[in-house]
Order: sequence, then C-alpha cells, then structure tokens
Amino acid sequence: MISRQELEELAQREETPQSFVLSVYLDTDQSKAVNVERAFEVELKNMLREVEQPLDKHKREEFQEDANRVLGFLKDYREPARGLVIFCDQSADLFWWRELRALVRNGVWWRSSPYLRPLLEILDENERYGVVLTDRQQARLFTVYLGEIEEHHEAFAEADVKRIKGPGQEHAWAQLKIQHKAEEHAHWHLKHVAEMVSRLERIHEFDRLILAGTSEATGELSGLLPKALRSRIVRTIRLPVHAKESEVLEETLKIEEEVERTREAELVENLITAARKREQAVLGLDETLLALQEWRIWQLVYADGLARSGAMCTNCGALQAKKNEPCAYCDKDVRLVDDLVELAASRVVEMPGKVEQVRGPAARRLDEVGSIGALLRF
Repeated sequence: MISRQELEELAQREETPQSFVLSVYLDTDQSKAVNVERAFEVELKNMLREVEQPLDKHKREEFQEDANRVLGFLKDYREPARGLVIFCDQSADLFWWRELRALVRNGVWWRSSPYLRPLLEILDENERYGVVLTDRQQARLFTVYLGEIEEHHEAFAEADVKRIKGPGQEHAWAQLKIQHKAEEHAHWHLKHVAEMVSRLERIHEFDRLILAGTSEATGELSGLLPKALRSRIVRTIRLPVHAKESEVLEETLKIEEEVERTREAELVENLITAARKREQAVLGLDETLLALQEWRIWQLVYADGLARSGAMCTNCGALQAKKNEPCAYCDKDVRLVDDLVELAASRVVEMPGKVEQVRGPAARRLDEVGSIGALLRF
C-alpha cells in the first residue's frame, strides 16, 4: 500500500538537475497475452532505449546506471502483480518501488524529479472501500484498495441467534417469547457489527462503504451506524454471507467504477457552477496556475489525457503557460517544462491538497471549459 506520507515525501524531493531520476511504470498483468513469458521485460527495454537515444555521451552513462539497476531488479522480480512503479537514481541512492494490483499504463521518464502524475492518477481512481457482509447471525468485514481485498478475520462476528421451529411444534406464547429473544440477539449482533465497522474505519480510514448481505440485515445495520459512516454508504447489495473473497472483490470493483464516474460528473458540474459564480473556484490553465502560485488550491481537477507544456521560473519556481517570457512574479529567466499538469499536481499534494483526474463524460464536459480547474480554499 502507498501512504499519503510517501507521496508527499516523493513530491517534496528536491529537484537535482545534475542527478536525474528514472521513473518506470510497467504493466505486468499476467492475465494479458502481451505479458506472457515475461514479455514486459522486453517492453521495458524498448522504452528505455527510446529515452536513451537522444542523450549525449555523459548523460547516457548516467542513464545506463539507473536503467541497469532497474533491469537487474526486474530480472529477479517474480510473481508480478498487475502493475509496477519504480523510481531510481543511483547517484542519490534512491530506489523506490511498489507493486500495484491496479491498471498501470506503460511509461518511462528520466528527469530531475520523480514523475508522479501517473501514480497520482492511479491513486485517485482507486479509493479505499470498506465492505460489510452480514446477515442477522454472522458478519465479515473487508477493505478494498488498489484492486486488493483484505478480510479482517479478527472482526468476524457470529451472534447466537436461535432458530425458530415451525407451527405446531411450540405453543404460540412460547414461539412469541423465543422469537422476541431471537430478535434481541440479532439486534445485539448488528449493533456489535456497527461498532466493529467504526473500529475498522478508525484503523484503515476507508473513503466509502458498501453494505452487503440480506436486505433485512443491511437495512437494520444502516440505522445503527454513526451518522458519519452512514454518509459514506454508496451501495447496498444482496450477497450470501459466505461469498468468496473473489466475489466480494468483483462486486466492489464494479460499484467503484460506477461511483467514481458519477462522482466525477457531479464534481465537474459543481466546479463549473462555482467558477461562473466566482465562488472559490477557477477554470482554465492560467487561472489555475495563478491560484496555485497563491497556494489557494484545495482540489485540482483536470481531464484525462490533458497535456500542456510551459515554463518554470529558475528563481522562484513559479509555473506559467507562457514559454518565451520571463517570470511574471520575479522577472527572472524561465526554463521549459513538458508537463505543467504533473508539476501542478505534485505541488497541490505538497500543500497538502487533493488531485482529481476525471474521465469519460466528466472529462468531455471539462474539456468544454478549459480542461482544468480548481476548487479553492479562499
């Protein structure tokens, strides 16, 4: 798992123009035919070759040191997950890697700082989910993040709910008494489940919650959860309490995709409305970069695939879309940068703020008004 602190440390790493960082994003998904027989190693070598070709002799030697370190690691890398992210700078003794059970698009960059934009986009696309699977007798708790599912067995609960015999086997008054007792036990069980969910959230800090199981149990559980947790419920579904982990994961990922697209569409509409009313929101690259320079951004929002080059001041570090003019803030020289969005996203993480890449219909809607914008702190 990748923590927020790790991201901030990577984003805050000081740029070293004399010592570049090799950033590698590699699709290692073994379910894909293109990755059979570790073909991803060949793909990486091809990408490295493309980056190396335009370098001069001195830079090429530095690059080869980083590339050889990565290739050596990959040679011994067994049982790959769906994706792999590596940041390597041999001269600075940096070698950071994480495997992800989420979609990773192939890419290689060699530059003065770790290239974080693809990683930020992966993390944005995959929020942490809590899943409660329960009936009126048993419960199982899971967390799902970056395509991985973990069942928290220590939280498994089973209430002593008595089974009621059919008519004729008990006197009516006895049946009612036993039924009432069973209802008490079931209520106690679900109240205990609600307490366990609260405890799980405090430990794992999940963003959204799914209630699964029988409709009777999930309906009652919803009413027993604290208000803060009820607000995070995104879906209630029917699922057997003994469902396989793979089934729970499959259903969660389907819901995650639907919820993410819906949430992005709402976010973009709220952003556009707020910006037009001048209510702590801006649209367009220039306005967004101005808000970034003033450290006013609470949430950066941009469309999938947005590519904008520009310039960064060599003195104060300000970002600007104009490449051929001195810094608008200190009048010093600027240097060209190929991805303003990545630099802006990294700085928002440092603030700290939130970064949101939107896809599908939400991205097309945002493209109509400049492809990028931000919700502001003030």
